[in-house]
Amino acid sequence: MVQLNIDKSRLDDYKLVRKEILKDIKPTSKQTSEEEEFANSIINKINKIPGKHISAIVAGSFGKGTNLANTKDFDIFILYPKDMKRDEFVQEGLATAQAVFKGYFWEKAYSEHPYIRGVINNYKVEVVPAYKINPGEEIISAVDRTSLHLLFILKNMKATQKDEVRLLKQFMKAIDCYGADSEVFGFSGYLCELLILFYGDFITLLTHAANWETPIKFTLVKEQEVNLTKFNDPLVVIDPVDENRNVASAVSDKQLSTFIAASRSFLQYPNKDFFNKKPNKQITYHQMVGLLDNFELGIIEFDVKDMLKEVVWSKVRKNTKKIITHLEFLDFNILKNDIFYKEGDTKCYLVILVESLVLPIYKQVIGPPVCDMKNSQNYLDNTKAILGPYIKDYRWYSIKQREIRDIKTALLNYLPENCELDTNIFVGQDIRNLYLIKTEVLDFLSDFFIPKEKFLV
Repeated sequence: MVQLNIDKSRLDDYKLVRKEILKDIKPTSKQTSEEEEFANSIINKINKIPGKHISAIVAGSFGKGTNLANTKDFDIFILYPKDMKRDEFVQEGLATAQAVFKGYFWEKAYSEHPYIRGVINNYKVEVVPAYKINPGEEIISAVDRTSLHLLFILKNMKATQKDEVRLLKQFMKAIDCYGADSEVFGFSGYLCELLILFYGDFITLLTHAANWETPIKFTLVKEQEVNLTKFNDPLVVIDPVDENRNVASAVSDKQLSTFIAASRSFLQYPNKDFFNKKPNKQITYHQMVGLLDNFELGIIEFDVKDMLKEVVWSKVRKNTKKIITHLEFLDFNILKNDIFYKEGDTKCYLVILVESLVLPIYKQVIGPPVCDMKNSQNYLDNTKAILGPYIKDYRWYSIKQREIRDIKTALLNYLPENCELDTNIFVGQDIRNLYLIKTEVLDFLSDFFIPKEKFLV
């Protein structure tokens, strides 16, 4: 197997890039001081609120010291005793969190159980109730692991490695691979931290990632190695605080492949552009018209009014999978598809590029080999064909007439009964009409028609 390593002549380039990028992404001492003061004020406020909570902690990137300069997010966890009943735990946790946000914007959000998120003094804050669990103890709710993750990273990560995590996070963000939520299906912050702990630093990780062949499996705890065979994901990183959990389970095939390919590109030519997300060049209306003349395109508009972002992505991805499967069953060759949604919008869009919006009248149906007597007879008895069955080479064939030929009819027939969201369909030149309603159509078509992966541009 060919092994790709960074060219030694490029090491000075990398060191310069590393230094320049860290200047931009590492919080200044002033920012850190101000944010510590803010976080402590929230903790002190929680500690003064009457209740059964044991303590409150600052988790997430800020709590571990791996946060980026341009993020102002705080994950606050209120810890409760393990013997507290679930209903009481949730109810008191929400009440305490709401008291924290008194006088500020907040909203209820949902994970395994509800929590409160909002904005205080321009900082995004999430306040989450969790049970206080000690290392080695069984978790009660999924978020209970968070305090253990915090302890593990603080105990095992060297101060110098925190900058390596920052480099990795910024790299992931620039190639659109950062985040394990249902929008991205990429690498979580905790996974980035574990990757740096395992490989030591950013450039060593990229050198290994450039040569990864799936499945990739490892653990930071030697005793967990026997559990690696339990997981079938393309990337497996066993959680050091929970041997039954793969931290990388959310990483999709596409995002894993993107990281591998981007690692190779960076090693060949390390430069600052890999850390800066490049905005796509905005196409014009006239360019869009030209694209519609040259590409066979369909857009499905989903009504997602009053839905949380997580719900939108979950529902639209689920329905997209069903729609693509149905269209492929009808013989439409899907060349590319993508989902476009901005948080807070009432509409979400699925863009589908097909080989042809209208299929030929007739299709060839390949039957079994003539020598396969049983299946041959079944084919002859049940094939309703315009022409055939006839023999070509060693198989049976027949010609059938398609009942549904154009993609718009296919979608109109399928969506009302099989999609749980209200939809509108825009096909070919109809997309011009969509633009008159939603001028942002140029934004997501600019994204859709990017000529190649951004890190290659």
